Amino acid sequence: MDVTADIPASAGMASAANTAAIREESRAYLQSLLNKYLVVHTTDGRMFRGEFKCTDPDRNIVLAHATEYRQPTARQRAQHAAQQAAAGHTRVAMNMTSRYLGLIVTPGHHIVKIEVEEFASQVKRPARRF
Repeated sequence: MDVTADIPASAGMASAANTAAIREESRAYLQSLLNKYLVVHTTDGRMFRGEFKCTDPDRNIVLAHATEYRQPTARQRAQHAAQQAAAGHTRVAMNMTSRYLGLIVTPGHHIVKIEVEEFASQVKRPARRF
């Protein structure tokens, strides 16, 4: 039995048109992110914050004015926890270490999560009518 015989010929054209519409919508969304600040999380636990400049089909991301943030090591956390316990504190809080990198390329296969940094002043609101 031929399964493709049950599919109308117009289904292929509709799916191609739908794919083209999705690509155009995706392209427009990426263009809306240009020059906005992104926070990119990677597989090794680092975070990069920088201005989005471009991407490619392999999902590599180029960030300008990028800063790298790292979690404290287990040894640093243990030392800090011991110091806090000796001082009588029950809560332990540490800052991430950071360093300025400039222009970077983050390989797409290492990206876990991407966040767009937007503030209320950057969000476009619809025009009010009086």
